[in-house]
This record gives sequence, C-alpha cells and structure tokens, in this order.
Amino acid sequence: MSEEEYSEEEEVEVDEYVAEQVTKPTEDHAKRSRERIDIQDGEENMTEAGKAMLAAKKRLEEDDAAKLQDYEDRRRLEREREEEELRILKEKQEQRRLQREEEEREQEERRKAEEERRKAEEEERKAKLEAQRKQKEEEKKKRQQMMGGGMPFAVGTPTGGRNFILPEKKKDQSEKFGNIVQAKQEMGMTKDQREEAKKNFVAQVMKQLGDLTSLGGSELKAKLKEMHNRICKLEAEKYDLEKRLQTQEYDLKELNERQRQINRQKLQSKGMDPNSANSRYPPKVAIFSKYDRQIDRRNFNERKSLYDKKKRLSLLSKCSTAPNNFRI
Repeated sequence: MSEEEYSEEEEVEVDEYVAEQVTKPTEDHAKRSRERIDIQDGEENMTEAGKAMLAAKKRLEEDDAAKLQDYEDRRRLEREREEEELRILKEKQEQRRLQREEEEREQEERRKAEEERRKAEEEERKAKLEAQRKQKEEEKKKRQQMMGGGMPFAVGTPTGGRNFILPEKKKDQSEKFGNIVQAKQEMGMTKDQREEAKKNFVAQVMKQLGDLTSLGGSELKAKLKEMHNRICKLEAEKYDLEKRLQTQEYDLKELNERQRQINRQKLQSKGMDPNSANSRYPPKVAIFSKYDRQIDRRNFNERKSLYDKKKRLSLLSKCSTAPNNFRI
C-alpha cells in the first residue's frame, strides 16, 4: 500500500469519527425528548390505579421533603436556643467571677482593717499597762522614801524594800481549762438546759440584728437581701472548703500509696518480704530446726527386733568390753 492510499484511508476514518461525534449529541437529545414524550403519553394513557400510585408517590416525596425541612427548622431553633443558653451561662459565670473578686477584695480590706485595729488596741493596752507599772513604781518609791525618812532605824533591805516574800497566789485552774470545763458542762446538760441555752443564743443573735419590728417594708427587704447574700456567701465558702478538703484528702491518699510503693520496692531490693516487714506483728522466729523431729517409719517387727535378747547379745558381743550385766 502506497503512502497516498494510506493517507486517503486516514482522512476517511477521521471524517467518519467527526460525523459520529457531531450526530451523537443530537441523538441523545432526541432520545431524552422521546422519553419525556413517552412519560407524558404514559401518564395520559395510564389507568386510574397507576395515576393513584403516582399521586401517592408524589405525596410521599412531598411529605418526606416537608418532614426534612421541619427537622432542619427545629434543629436550627434548638441550636439557637442552646447557643443563647450558653451565652447566658457565660454571662452569669463572668458576673459571678467579678462578684467573687469584689467580695474577696472587700474581705481583704476588712481583714486588714481588723488587723490594724487589733494592733492599735494591743499597742494601746501595752502603753496603758506600762503607764500603770511606772505609776506603781513611782508610788512605791515615794512610800519607801517616806518610810525611810520617818523611821531611820527601820529594818529592811539595803535598798529600802521589803524584807519578806509574799507567797505567790495560785492561779485558778478554771481560767486555764475554761473551755474544757465548759465542754464538760455542756455534755452534762439536760435536754431542757440545752433548749434554754439555744434560746439564749438565738436571743443574743436577734439582739445583734436589732429590733426588726420597727422596720418598714423596704428596710425589711433590704435586711432580708443582706442576710440572703450573707447565707449565699457562707454556702459558697463552705462548698469551696469541702472541695478543697476532698482534693487534699485525695492528694494525701495518693502520696501515702506512693510512699508505700517506694518502701515496698526498697524492701524487695534488699530481699525482704514487704508484707511481713510492714505488718504490725514482729516476724516469726524459728526456735528449732525442722530436722530435729523425724517420724519413725519402721514397722512393728523392725522395732521389736531391737529388744530381742539374741540380737542384743550379738550386738553387744561385738564390743571389746561388754558390761557385766550382759555377760553369760
């Protein structure tokens, strides 16, 4: 085959391929058009049962679409509600944090003021005691001078003081152990006495609060709000202390367990038994050897032969010097 014939065949194949690709989309379009026409003709030519089934199918699809849309709407509303609740909780948390910081700051200020007041009272008390001591010393010196000037031959110490010692007055033991005595008294109180003590304590607290009967409605509301805030604060402090106690107990248990494991490893490295070493009882001490006591496993004949006379004499005859009692 020559090159010209080969090129002509290639050109023919290319033309056929191009014509096929051009006519293919038109064929697909015509096919889809025929299918739509067939569906329309089928709907027109469909029986009542087929039309009912088709309508039911369409209604089912519409119901599914409506349910899906309803679910999406409800899910969107629920998500918005959750986001709103989360935002409100975050705002409350931030407000609570700011409130706690303000309360801690006020508490710190009150503590500092109380500490300063206590120090001032302590210094004032010390100054007062020092002034009283100096006044007593001055009065004492004046009396000594007066006594020394009025009685030149008075017997006394070289400094003019007293020549005798007063016995020290014993302190009352009830002052030293006042809380113990009070606790014993409370333990020995009857039910009526405890009720009376409770009433007295409540009356004392009410006395600190003041006369509530003379307060108006707004003042009572303010007082109730103040007491409620105080109770909330005390409950919050109680909760914090309980949580801190739980954390400290857990840490203490963990540290104790870690210490036991370390001691156990140390004893094992030394070749000792950790259980016996950590026991509350001392280790068992063997006072005799296990080889001291052996069970006699000979039968009766073997043991009886030991007391046989002939056997005994034969055994003794082997000796160089037998006792007189056994000689015949």
